[in-house]
Amino acid sequence: MDILSTFIFENLLAVGLLLLCLIVLFVYEGRKGGAKLSPGQATRMINKEMALVIDLRSSNEFSSGNIAGSINIEPEKVEQHLSSLKHAKDNPVILVCKTGNNSKRVGGSLLKLGYQNVNTINGGMMTWLGTGMPLSK
Repeated sequence: MDILSTFIFENLLAVGLLLLCLIVLFVYEGRKGGAKLSPGQATRMINKEMALVIDLRSSNEFSSGNIAGSINIEPEKVEQHLSSLKHAKDNPVILVCKTGNNSKRVGGSLLKLGYQNVNTINGGMMTWLGTGMPLSK
């Protein structure tokens, strides 16, 4: 332990820069794809702000159970579908997939296109089910 503390003390600037880079990386990755919502926060946004919920899973997964009122769109077609719905770029959108990875990627694309209120359910449908939230069939 003495060697570690000596190393840190002698390389304080390098260790500080490393920690700063790690913090910036975590913040950047955390914001990628829009705001992360818990299932409870998503439910409130759906009920109070009339958020559009887009389910990015396959049609088979979607038909086995989905968030009430959600629409099933393939990840590659989200932009086309939103423009055909004439969905305003400042209205809330909630993206959900199985684990949250597709949602993060699609959310990042929507943000680049100018959508301002893009949200994802942190952990996707796995988290939604894990918290006991209801599904519609």
